[in-house]
Amino acid sequence: MNMKIAGIVAKIAVLERELEHEMEREAEKKVRELHDPIDKEKAAIGPETQKFQKAMRQGVLDYLKETPLTYLLVAPLMYSFVLPLWLLDGWIWLYQTVCFKAFGIAKVERSNYVILDRGALPYLNWIEQVNCNFCGYANGLIAYGREIAARTEQFFCPIKHARKAAGAHSLYPEFFSFGDGESYKKGLEKLREELKP
Repeated sequence: MNMKIAGIVAKIAVLERELEHEMEREAEKKVRELHDPIDKEKAAIGPETQKFQKAMRQGVLDYLKETPLTYLLVAPLMYSFVLPLWLLDGWIWLYQTVCFKAFGIAKVERSNYVILDRGALPYLNWIEQVNCNFCGYANGLIAYGREIAARTEQFFCPIKHARKAAGAHSLYPEFFSFGDGESYKKGLEKLREELKP
């Protein structure tokens, strides 16, 4: 990778950290407005805030009355998506367990991606809690699988596509340019080394 591109990638990383920090500061500001603080590690809201937020919870019957009929009709299809997700989850676990060990690639921690904490929010009724857990699971699992696929790609084929790939993963900028066989042959082992535990 040339120095200009490496510099831009480094700036993007700095900006991403800055954005994360600013978003966290904004979230902490909101938390201070609550009656008592949130324990982020346990995803727990203090008792005074829980009491206040439970009063905001909409009853299930009222919630269902306000839900458009089309949402209710497609709900079974939406929730059926959990079946292929479970299959994918198991397959990703098996793939990583066997293949990453064989290739000497550092394991991806599933718990950093699949986070199911929003379902415990006291201002959500049980339907909203199920919805939040469904979305957290689906998006977290896809992100987890993507990181595993990205590490696999870096190990076997760290070559950029000829066309611009929409939504390329975070490892992609380090890959070799399409058609640059010399850099690929010289640099493949270095990129593999970066994946080791």
